[in-house]
Amino acid sequence: MTDKLLDIAIIGAGLAGIGAAVKIRQAGFKNFKIFEKTAGISGTWYDNDYPGAACDVPSHLYCYSFAPNPNWSRVYSPQAEIRKYVEDVVADHKLLSHIQFETEITSAVFDEAKARWKLIDKTGTTIYARFVLWSVSFLGTPHIPVIPGLDNFAGKVFHSARWDHSVDLSGKNVVIIGSAASALQIGPAIAKNVKSLTMFQRTANFVMPRDDREYSDFEKSLFKKFPFIHRLFRTFLFTRHDKFFFHGMRPGSLVNKIMRSRALGYLKRKIKDPGLHGKLTANYDLGCKRILISDDYYDMFNMENVSLQTAGIDRIESSHIETVTGKKIAADVIVMATGFTATSFMPGIEITGSNGASLTKWRDDLRALKGLMVTGFPNTFFMLGPNTGLGHSSMILMIESQLQYIMQVLTTLKDEETAEPKIEAIEQYNKQLQADLAGTVWATSCQSWYKREDGFIPTMWPHPTKTYDKMMRKVNWSELKRILKT
Repeated sequence: MTDKLLDIAIIGAGLAGIGAAVKIRQAGFKNFKIFEKTAGISGTWYDNDYPGAACDVPSHLYCYSFAPNPNWSRVYSPQAEIRKYVEDVVADHKLLSHIQFETEITSAVFDEAKARWKLIDKTGTTIYARFVLWSVSFLGTPHIPVIPGLDNFAGKVFHSARWDHSVDLSGKNVVIIGSAASALQIGPAIAKNVKSLTMFQRTANFVMPRDDREYSDFEKSLFKKFPFIHRLFRTFLFTRHDKFFFHGMRPGSLVNKIMRSRALGYLKRKIKDPGLHGKLTANYDLGCKRILISDDYYDMFNMENVSLQTAGIDRIESSHIETVTGKKIAADVIVMATGFTATSFMPGIEITGSNGASLTKWRDDLRALKGLMVTGFPNTFFMLGPNTGLGHSSMILMIESQLQYIMQVLTTLKDEETAEPKIEAIEQYNKQLQADLAGTVWATSCQSWYKREDGFIPTMWPHPTKTYDKMMRKVNWSELKRILKT
């Protein structure tokens, strides 16, 4: 038990939390702490260490602008390299002493009389803070589907984000349930070493060629010796994604048609078998579900020991999986590449704010001011909150945009002052937001983790990242309710 009062508590040592800590320290704050539930740094890139794990955003765009890295090894950096990059940022900015590992915050209560947050971790320890920054990933809680007989399976079962490295897959019959982003990377990475690999696909994906390669020593030397060239290259990547790929998120647009044609042409070149080609062909608007990139996913299906199953699973027995068509598929290991609870925000955490506000109630609504602040939760920021997701560019850009806004609030409010969004500001902002989303590919007929079953989209940002950055550069104080405790 501790009664220590922090100026700022940051929950999570992922890219958002570490980026916030850098800016907070640069602003002169010393009394802050990062509470990280795992034993390591980098959030998603600490959890997701499965075979083949890598980023699907170019390396030089997937890093902080204030901490450029000229030494990325590849166009698309692998998991271990991203993790080391974040660890290096922590070391360079002397943040390690501010991180408290293996501390899972399970609840937070706002004390209106003291204008302070009371945080409680899993052990019952109490922490008090003026401000709380929640850096808890939307894609952080694994989704495990309910499948009859799963508990009776005699082999190993684990989620892709909780990879069991003690399991040797050599010579095993491996089944991957799921065929999206994680499965796309895992399959090719393990296919050559296993006896058989069966992938269960519910819905086909649009897959684009990754065009990955190593950066040459000359290129890395050029980026290091001439920083302006490095900045120009990052600007090129930013412009390509924000000006070109963004328009691919508009159904019927020229860019959408070009990208669709490229994806289907890539599939046709790689998969010659008509039956398999049909199973791997997506039948919805490109971009409605996440667009995937890979250089070896389709090649994997040309291997004799790899098969694709599109029939649903009826049940799991001790040594095999039985499909709804009665087919029995041998299994020694089952990998759940079944995604995350993306539209259930911060499950496992309960937050009680002012005037009866609670995270439980808010989860049914999932509206925030600029994806960051919520009425009833004073001096609280939900980093990468509702409607900050992207389908075309780097989330680091959104993080840095939010940090501009957060730092203005932190450095402006007086010691005993609180701020939270006005209800009318949230209503006005979200009304326009959902109207703008109606014209995007995410609002089309296919079902995806981007939207709820009722059609409400709580995840995605409907504009270029530059639009978000411009909006976040200056706090509109008329949208916030400020209270000075007397």
